[in-house]
Amino acid sequence: SSGINAEWPLRPGQIKKLGSDGYYNKALALIQEILTRNPRDVDALKCKVVCLLKLDKCREAYHVMSADKDLQKLDFWFERAYALYRQNKLQEAIAELKNAEKSARTEELLAQIYYKLDSYEEAYNIYKALVKNIVDQNTNERETNLAATLASSAAFNTKPLKWVALRESTYELCYNSACYKLAVGDTDGAEERLHKAKELCKKEFEDDEQEFEYEQAPIQVMLGLCEQQRGNSKEAVTLYNNVIKEKHGDAQTVAVAANNIICINKDQNMFDSKKKLKLCTGEQVTKRLAQYQRHSIDFNSCLLSFYTNQLESFRNKSLELQQSGLDLAPLLLATYYNKEKKMDEAVKVLTDAPVRSLAVQLALAQLQKSKGDFEGCHKSLSGLSEFEGRPGYINILAGLLLHTAGPEKCIGYLEDALTKLRSSGSYSASQLNEWTISLARFVLSQNLPQRSATILEYLLSRDSTNIKALALLIRSVSLFDAPRAKDVAQRLPEIQIPSEINLEELEMGVGVTSGRGLRKVIQPEEEKIKEANRRFETKEKKRKKKKVPTATLR
Repeated sequence: SSGINAEWPLRPGQIKKLGSDGYYNKALALIQEILTRNPRDVDALKCKVVCLLKLDKCREAYHVMSADKDLQKLDFWFERAYALYRQNKLQEAIAELKNAEKSARTEELLAQIYYKLDSYEEAYNIYKALVKNIVDQNTNERETNLAATLASSAAFNTKPLKWVALRESTYELCYNSACYKLAVGDTDGAEERLHKAKELCKKEFEDDEQEFEYEQAPIQVMLGLCEQQRGNSKEAVTLYNNVIKEKHGDAQTVAVAANNIICINKDQNMFDSKKKLKLCTGEQVTKRLAQYQRHSIDFNSCLLSFYTNQLESFRNKSLELQQSGLDLAPLLLATYYNKEKKMDEAVKVLTDAPVRSLAVQLALAQLQKSKGDFEGCHKSLSGLSEFEGRPGYINILAGLLLHTAGPEKCIGYLEDALTKLRSSGSYSASQLNEWTISLARFVLSQNLPQRSATILEYLLSRDSTNIKALALLIRSVSLFDAPRAKDVAQRLPEIQIPSEINLEELEMGVGVTSGRGLRKVIQPEEEKIKEANRRFETKEKKRKKKKVPTATLR
């Protein structure tokens, strides 16, 4: 007993030294000895929580903080929030942080939680303030997190945040800059920074080859994505497989590489895709991925079931994806019903989709058109802002209107659309003139010559030298006012015949006015045809004279 008391004052010093050296398991063993003798020792309980968090035993740490009444009274908001964050209980972690005193570490944890929730704008605002107001040993890490937030917003959001001027002095900063550029379509700029990031990484870990291979694995995957974006699938697969086979990088990096190979394989090499899919699944992998990445993997898993004709599995996965809120999930279900020749169910799935993405709208319109539902197709395609003012889009809607509402409505729509195209300033005068002539030609085909003439006269008031428009105007006017058509014809310019052309010789030439000349050319051709017919008739007569052998049954 006396021996124990003599050693007791040494325990806190030993625990502190073990903790500073990173021996948290040994420190935890000493703490347990203290708590065995005094379970209410608050200092020992605090140390236990810290050791458990350092050992990534967050569930146990949170239980200790929640179960002990004395610890509940202490300012352990940050530790509780961190334990919840590591357990992926993100909303609960935010609630704990609201009670904590605002500091750099609480703000950084809050930004990390927002990042994990794909709330990139909120995370960006916090990181930006931290980088601006605090300069210490963690500045590089904060800038890296800020760059990663911007890169993720570009990769996983439809409206990326604007890039801010950041240093590119570390491989992490260079890597995130490259990710941003690749997400916004600057493949060459991304590749340049990825090679720079690789050089900086090699320099930093020049004495540790294993650590270098681990850290540069994400760079290799992004270089593979650059090749994939350019259409160089073979080169991309080689880079991805190098990361997978050599087992470089963490599980998240390997999962991204494997999923990208699945995308390249499409409906080919199913066996390889199934193997790669196993690398993308599992709780330890998926919890580290962004929601967009998880949805992408689940989407590809669903497609693999379809390609391998596992239709029931395909249907079940499609339903799960729809329940998870993936906006493309209705397309999968519609594909299933279409495969089963249940067109009405396919249309209903797309019509009832909670989120009408552009892909869903276009697929719905295609199905409705296939069914002959032109009115529904027109309704689905109307008002798509992505195509507003595009000639091809206008043409499709006009064709549907012609089927559903008749020529009058169709022409009215085309006239309004042409007026908007003129005022947009996006098209040249020659393009607008061609479309105006096409409109007039269409109006004339609908037996509306007077309206066609009005359209053409407007064009000629702006471009009086347009011969195509003038010729079509003469044709249109002639159908309802022949004398006026003759007057309009007077506006045609005289044909300037070059002096070196002799009209008399042309008129005497073969095939113009001389019937005799025509006969001279045609007659030999007629003789050839007659001769061929005579030879054929002769052969037929000889063939009929030959005795044809008959088959006999034995």
